Amino acid sequence: MANSDGANIAHIIAIWCHILGIALFVGPQFFLALAWVPVSRGIADQSVRVDLMRKLTRRFLYLGGAGLFLIVAAGSYLISDWRDYYNIGDDASFTSLRYGVVFIIKMNLFLVLLVALALHSFVVGPRLVDRIEAHAKGGATPAQLKSARMASMGLSIAGLLIALAMMVLGVMMNTTDFSLRAS
Repeated sequence: MANSDGANIAHIIAIWCHILGIALFVGPQFFLALAWVPVSRGIADQSVRVDLMRKLTRRFLYLGGAGLFLIVAAGSYLISDWRDYYNIGDDASFTSLRYGVVFIIKMNLFLVLLVALALHSFVVGPRLVDRIEAHAKGGATPAQLKSARMASMGLSIAGLLIALAMMVLGVMMNTTDFSLRAS
């Protein structure tokens, strides 16, 4: 049975919102890693650097948070409607299709991403900013600063790689010739 135009429009809007959320979440990660970090190292005045870093990362938190909201809201709709949209009967278990298996892997990665994001946003990132500030005032050693930078960079890279892997899994789920086959 074919989907109605209304169901197709709702699905299209949900996918668009999901992709918009991903762009809002992943885009700033690339900006911070590839633009801000290299440029910020050239700011000689450490108080200016710290002030800009605090402002930029706060904005990232708002933008990334809005992206996460869209990802979760649209993704929840898409997963709640998958059987109807793809015309999958109740006789097929969720994990009997690759779609369900890929979704479970994607959600486990999402949980790991949320943990990495929380650690970076509320522990490692603020510690780095504090160490940069303390180092400028002579209160943190270069080794402490390097350690904080490495922890921040490690979590940032891990988060970005996990987000990119999740994007691949999302594409796999929406490639029906692949995802709607038996697992």
